[in-house]
Amino acid sequence: TGPSSPAGRRPRAGQDPLLLLQTLQTLWSTRERQQLREEAWRGFAALDDPLAGLLDMLESSRGRRGEGPSLEAWVSHQLQCWLQAQPRPDPAQHSPRLEQLQARAVKVLTESPPSLAAPLASIFQLQDADRSCLLEHVHRLYHEGRFREAVMLGTTLKLQPELDVEKMSVPLLLQDKVALVERYVAGFPDLQRRLLALMDSWCQPGFDIKDVASRVAASGEERLGLAGALLSSPK
Repeated sequence: TGPSSPAGRRPRAGQDPLLLLQTLQTLWSTRERQQLREEAWRGFAALDDPLAGLLDMLESSRGRRGEGPSLEAWVSHQLQCWLQAQPRPDPAQHSPRLEQLQARAVKVLTESPPSLAAPLASIFQLQDADRSCLLEHVHRLYHEGRFREAVMLGTTLKLQPELDVEKMSVPLLLQDKVALVERYVAGFPDLQRRLLALMDSWCQPGFDIKDVASRVAASGEERLGLAGALLSSPK
């Protein structure tokens, strides 16, 4: 069960989500995590629409998120936990209200750090949202050289069947991130077979890893440090 409200502090119906965010920002700086959690859960209960309220908070914070742990990611995770503890039903799949929330959530996700992906996917059922925008974002991350983020987001949103497993896997295999690739194909036997075939091909006589690295570099993924190192190393 969630934290209970102290006596005499009943949540006021229809709380403004941006005022809640301001309160949480003040507590965030004090690192009083128990008090912060209690205030957050009280605030969620006082919101007319907690899901829309979260999006209001995240949209108001765009452009101000730095590196490291963020209040926005923490609030999203706490709302996910709070929702799981509530008896209320989730919004009906494919309902107009859920689709509107999903469209907003996808836009927030594409402008947010990776730490927001999992809670947003859970809260807004993004695995059932319009996949074209999500796939476009994964491709954008990939072509920016953010291979790990692209694969992790594809895994979180279960987009693997609609992505090229060889293309997504090769940069991470070159970086020796085999465990991440294995998680990416887990639960997809066809993708697992294709990955094994790819790795088997790398064991054949005459195979040169520099050929693979050069193709990755030529396709515009300039941030793959290992590819550059392989291409510049002496034979």
